[in-house]
Amino acid sequence: MTNFEKLNNKTVCSGCGRLQDSLKLCFDCQRWQQAGKFLLKNQACFTYNQAMKEYMRMYKFIGDYQLKDIFTKILQSLIKEQGMDIIVPIPVSQQTWLIRGFNQVTAMLESTSYQELLSVALVDKGHQSARQRKDRLISQQPFALSRTIDDLSGKKILLVDDVYTTGATLYHAADLFYQAGVGEVRSVTLAR
Repeated sequence: MTNFEKLNNKTVCSGCGRLQDSLKLCFDCQRWQQAGKFLLKNQACFTYNQAMKEYMRMYKFIGDYQLKDIFTKILQSLIKEQGMDIIVPIPVSQQTWLIRGFNQVTAMLESTSYQELLSVALVDKGHQSARQRKDRLISQQPFALSRTIDDLSGKKILLVDDVYTTGATLYHAADLFYQAGVGEVRSVTLAR
């Protein structure tokens, strides 16, 4: 793991966890705030450097399921530190499930108690990694609450995803939970 750059004890943006020179909000998080969003206070384990890109390629796109074990304990430890009420992984589309055979996020959560409260509502939302930045930022809501949920009012939701790139995926998910009356939504990602 020498090529993977851990983010703990590094200077990061308090809104998204991006590695930077100061603690002030990065330009992206300032834009999310200007758009009326509550910041997710995303915490990530690693930077999304070349080593992490290669890991994601092998794990997600080639489908090497055993690679989940490399970061499972680190991700689960960060999740436990958050102290949130409900842990919600970002889902994959039915098409991705059929091709890959697993959700890369839930695979790393196997010993963590989580609830699959979101489903992919779009017929084909496509891979975010294949989209340009501007297209990600203007994408339509890809998710729906997947089932009738008991009262979420005042609950603290922790979204979990593999990579925070623009934040669009996580903000779409957060929007649904805020509409359902939750008190706070934060996020944790393996990489930023």
